[in-house]
Amino acid sequence: MTAGTLSRRDLLRASAFALQLPNSDTWSWNRWRQITAETPPNLTTLQSGQARLSDLLDPPLASATEWPARRASLRRVIDLFLGAGPAAPPPLEARTDDELTLDGGLTRRRVRFQTEPGEFVPAYVFIPARPSAKNPAVVCPHQTTQFGMDEPAGLRGNPRLAMALALARRGCVTLTYDAACFGSRHNPASGHYGDAVPFYQRHPRWSMMGKMAWDLSRAVDYLRTLDFVDPARIASAGHSHGGYTTWFAMALDERIAAGVSSCGFDTFRHDGNPYRWSHATALLPRLGFYLTSPRINPRNYSGVPDSGTIQIPFDMHWVLALIAPRPLLLTASDDDNIFPNAGWSTRQAEARLRPVYALLNAPDSLQTLYFRGGHGFPPEIEDRAFAFIDRWLRR
Repeated sequence: MTAGTLSRRDLLRASAFALQLPNSDTWSWNRWRQITAETPPNLTTLQSGQARLSDLLDPPLASATEWPARRASLRRVIDLFLGAGPAAPPPLEARTDDELTLDGGLTRRRVRFQTEPGEFVPAYVFIPARPSAKNPAVVCPHQTTQFGMDEPAGLRGNPRLAMALALARRGCVTLTYDAACFGSRHNPASGHYGDAVPFYQRHPRWSMMGKMAWDLSRAVDYLRTLDFVDPARIASAGHSHGGYTTWFAMALDERIAAGVSSCGFDTFRHDGNPYRWSHATALLPRLGFYLTSPRINPRNYSGVPDSGTIQIPFDMHWVLALIAPRPLLLTASDDDNIFPNAGWSTRQAEARLRPVYALLNAPDSLQTLYFRGGHGFPPEIEDRAFAFIDRWLRR
């Protein structure tokens, strides 16, 4: 079977949250609580108790010089939910496993680099046929699929999501890697997100979402070691899981110059509850303390409202605010089967973010694209997303 054809089995394996349910014998929120002995956060903010997304500039700021302090206050709240990772990264100790020349002179390298002591992450690096001295580069995290990095590399999975390969053909150095709990970093016997159990045993005060962002930053570290990459022109672009990994990483790592999130944004309040983040996945388990309805379960959580959600002391637009004024493109489908309220959610977040970008004199740096076409990356959206990357990386 070629990369351009998908069997029904491949399509099922490649789809995101809705078809990948937690295995109660492996990952579960209750197991996380047993491992960590966490208690509910004791925190109240202006967002707490509000069904609407909070105004990011309330109370008003006199000028852009006051934004760093406001940003720091948002970051402190978000850090409570992301948790504490390692104090410092280990040496990369990068190594190349093999190299292949593809059609058109493109080079695909399989490499490994160290993200935590003793943990080496596999990755593909694509190098244009005639790299200049300092090329723009893009990290391309994959969606929720056990194809892992093979999908952005165009080797397996949905060929519409072969972003690393496609952007390399446009002249960027690209890198894609297996995220924790996926691809070669997944034990199939452990079930969906079962690999998070030993992770939390090692890091009870961290979060899997924090780990995802950490690993993307380590990919940036690796790209910055390449003499043909411009360290000031490194972006991230991904679909779904790769989309929210992109903006979480951007929020924490200011070296990432621009980002594209394809169908990867939603807010707790518009999605209805935090189940997908705390129970259906292991990404942000501290949010599970704000889940109150016993009727929310693995097959009934997407878009289902829960009254405890409004007590969450932040929402995802706070994370996006940490990115400003750097360029960010969000695409959202108005008939997304994974994030059913994503179009409305993104519009509401955009309305809160635009005043921040205007305050920072970067109104054009925030872009949104709305479409109908399911949870996908159709050609017309791809064209505009890649043009956005070209615009900000080739200045």
